[in-house]
Amino acid sequence: MLAPAAGGGDTEGVTVEPPDPAPVDDTVERIGELLRSRGLRRMPSRIAVLATLEPVAGHLSVADIHQRILEAAPEGGPDLATVYRTVTTLVDQGVLHALAVEGGVTTYGLTGKPHHHAVCTDCGTIIEVPASRLSTALEHAIEGSSFTLSEQAGLTLHGLCPDCQRRAGS
Repeated sequence: MLAPAAGGGDTEGVTVEPPDPAPVDDTVERIGELLRSRGLRRMPSRIAVLATLEPVAGHLSVADIHQRILEAAPEGGPDLATVYRTVTTLVDQGVLHALAVEGGVTTYGLTGKPHHHAVCTDCGTIIEVPASRLSTALEHAIEGSSFTLSEQAGLTLHGLCPDCQRRAGS
């Protein structure tokens, strides 16, 4: 497609390519497949929530999810109540999981590979720790007890994230 040069209708040598819709289409298609695999319809609010959480290597609160959706969609997006209902449905269907953190805030992340959580006691950052890294420690902790863990069982570790460790050391 040709676009006129600034100040007139001359289009010689100026080429403007339309944006590549493939990355957005791939994300929507992948999320649509995930929803279908869980028996859920492809609704714009569900796609928006999952597209917001997909690149996050951790968890977000409903308010943070809503804010990021609005920032990414200049034409507007679902209201906060819709995001909350959508997140609740996705948790109920096992697509997302909830993590309550100090201060009574609940954060949400994608349910994927088994993992535990490390929460920074200074800044609140949440880092996912692969379950395999803590499996031996977990086995030793429950060994000899009559306690049985559910499939949703997880550990939450509290400490300082790398950034806060650096700040504390300076």
